Amino acid sequence: MDFARSLRALLACVLLAAPLQARAAPGDWVDRVNALPAPADGQGLPLAVAPSTQRPLDPAPREGWAGNAGQRMVYDVTQPQLIPVGGVGGCAKPCPALILVPGGGFEFLSMDNEGYEVAARLKGLGLKVFILKYRTLPLPDGFAGFQAAIASTFAGRPRPAGPPNLYADLPDAIADTEAAVRAVRAHAAEWHVDPARVGILGFSAGAVTSLGMTQANAEGARPDFVGLIYGPTHTGPVPPHAPPLFAAIAADDRFFGKEDLGLLDAWRRSGASVEFHLYSAGGHGFASRPNGTTSDAWFDQFVLWLRASKIVAPVAGKSVPPKG
Repeated sequence: MDFARSLRALLACVLLAAPLQARAAPGDWVDRVNALPAPADGQGLPLAVAPSTQRPLDPAPREGWAGNAGQRMVYDVTQPQLIPVGGVGGCAKPCPALILVPGGGFEFLSMDNEGYEVAARLKGLGLKVFILKYRTLPLPDGFAGFQAAIASTFAGRPRPAGPPNLYADLPDAIADTEAAVRAVRAHAAEWHVDPARVGILGFSAGAVTSLGMTQANAEGARPDFVGLIYGPTHTGPVPPHAPPLFAAIAADDRFFGKEDLGLLDAWRRSGASVEFHLYSAGGHGFASRPNGTTSDAWFDQFVLWLRASKIVAPVAGKSVPPKG
């Protein structure tokens, strides 16, 4: 029951965010979005998940790709996939794995800003990085339907097909994220991954998803460490034996900036490790886009947290001070 209430609260935040975003984002952003051919690096390993009530699993994925200012997005994802960045090799010995969970309001996935570009910055840390393509809201009429959907969300234009049904969609995203964690652990020996160090890093709607699956605490799918970047912070349940949590958000975030910080306090009170950064400014979506604000430091602080938590090795010649 606690998880069900939390799920409703998470969804309420996302549903209420759409009109706020529409007022904040100019309509010409939508008008500059162009259709793109599917990129060569956009396909991954299909994940075994149950069909949803919202849409059937499509053995021949019909997803579409779009772009704006060099930032690629994928929409109408019907078959979840796990993309191993740089292939499934790369670690000489079992290394920790990190699954990136992009955002996009469940209408699309921000594959560059919250996926490939973050993965490129993680290179050299001794992590095996994956990007999760989870199922998104069904959008009829291909690219035209995608344009209409984001015009409603970002530019405040009418949505011909009516409001999105995120209450039916989020469970799919959670199930896909659970399947991704299970897949990494199932292939740990083959991919040179340490099955006891499999974490997730979610952004925006991906942070909503990452928190939801962590709270669900499903057997075999519990992450060993969790990052929530500009995601929910409001009061909610903490799973038993909660994993270490890194959270970062800007005070002027148009979606989650006004939430209470009860989740973080509850996480701390449970005895679990918490690293939290509240930046004075930075807005929403600063994953790989410098703003000239203190939120630009989130990535370096995340890496330092990974090192201090002994998830990845410390810098050669330097040691992490002992606790106490």
